[in-house]
Amino acid sequence: MGTIFGIDYGSKLSGNTVIAIYQEPNIFFMEVEPKVDADQFIRNAVTHFEPELLFIDAPLSLPGVYRNLSGFEDYHFRLADRETRAMSPMFLGGLAARAIELKASLESERLKILETYPKLMAQRFDLKSIGYKGTKSALKDCISKVRSCMRPSLKINSNDILSWHHLDALLALMSALSYHCGDYRCFGDEREGLIYI
Repeated sequence: MGTIFGIDYGSKLSGNTVIAIYQEPNIFFMEVEPKVDADQFIRNAVTHFEPELLFIDAPLSLPGVYRNLSGFEDYHFRLADRETRAMSPMFLGGLAARAIELKASLESERLKILETYPKLMAQRFDLKSIGYKGTKSALKDCISKVRSCMRPSLKINSNDILSWHHLDALLALMSALSYHCGDYRCFGDEREGLIYI
């Protein structure tokens, strides 16, 4: 298995974009500094690490009505958004446009880029019951729960998970690893855009 990325994608200069990187057997993190271009940060990381698979928490397509796909009439939500209760790409506006552009510029025969939604992986781990996206102590509890569900052979330093953005990047990476192993679910319509968990 080659290098795999899970990305929690934030606004361009906020410093909230985090990449969780899997290089067997290690998982480690890179976070962008505030006021640094997050998209260029990701491009640089892709150039350096040459991942084969990248899962990103951001819409990678627009509702099918905008592409004149037959059977699609919703101007706000894709089928995948409705099935997962994710935010509309139209509401996310510029962030969605950046993610779609990033995918177009990076995806190649060697690198596959897919959309994910960490909140659903958090549901799989039942993190809401222990305070997902709540306090700092809840973050530690959620990290422990995710660690307890990971293969013991995976090497990760829990102290590197500094924020909910780091945890969401890890959840995106867990979805990518599940996909790589063939144990995943996808939501939506392939013609319009899928979300993989």
